[in-house]
Amino acid sequence: MRIVLAALLWLSFAGAASSHALWLEPGEGGYQLYFGEFGENLREGSPGLLDRFEPMPAAKAFGASGDVALKAEKKPTSFQFSGVPEGTGSVVAEQARVTERKPVDKAIRTLDRYSARYIADFGERKPLIPLDIVPAGKPGSFKVFYDGKPLPGARAEIVTEFGWTRELKTDEAGAFEVALPWKGTYAIEVSLADNTPGTHGTAPYDGMRFVTTLTFRVPDGLAAPARPPTVTPKR
Repeated sequence: MRIVLAALLWLSFAGAASSHALWLEPGEGGYQLYFGEFGENLREGSPGLLDRFEPMPAAKAFGASGDVALKAEKKPTSFQFSGVPEGTGSVVAEQARVTERKPVDKAIRTLDRYSARYIADFGERKPLIPLDIVPAGKPGSFKVFYDGKPLPGARAEIVTEFGWTRELKTDEAGAFEVALPWKGTYAIEVSLADNTPGTHGTAPYDGMRFVTTLTFRVPDGLAAPARPPTVTPKR
């Protein structure tokens, strides 16, 4: 029964946004949080799938000033976060909500947890969110944590801003290493389904689905091909 339920939870996310994720990038005035496909430069807009994020995602900056809540504003193709203090090493954004699907006779309620993290350097860090990807102290070395514990056997997808992709699995310590040959921005994405039931606020759910990304910039390396033009589908 647990296997069947887990499969149904995954099927309940089939559709236009089934492989979408949130990701963070620094920009003018703060950080931009996008929803779409990083390697394709596909960014959902408002009106459109960006409007599904109600309430809006929340973000915090972590650094020398401790953790600081950031101001959020919805833009046509992103959420913009401002008020980032000097010395920020990580910015984390996330949103959780219960959704309901009915792929078979019985409705399935799922707690969707989309999270994104940006790091300014590869210094070793601790997990901050339920499903987290953190640097392990040197470029190309990372760890994946779930509920504060290393997650072995997790599939990690590494994508460059021009679309190069590689898939790896974490080892028994939840760690993996990957070459970062090009200059530019990279994203790492990890997903997880957990069929443990519970409640979010007052809303019950049958299981949880997590999608987390880690983005960072590599300042040195090979010159990368040009990033694809931005695409914002009309929904």
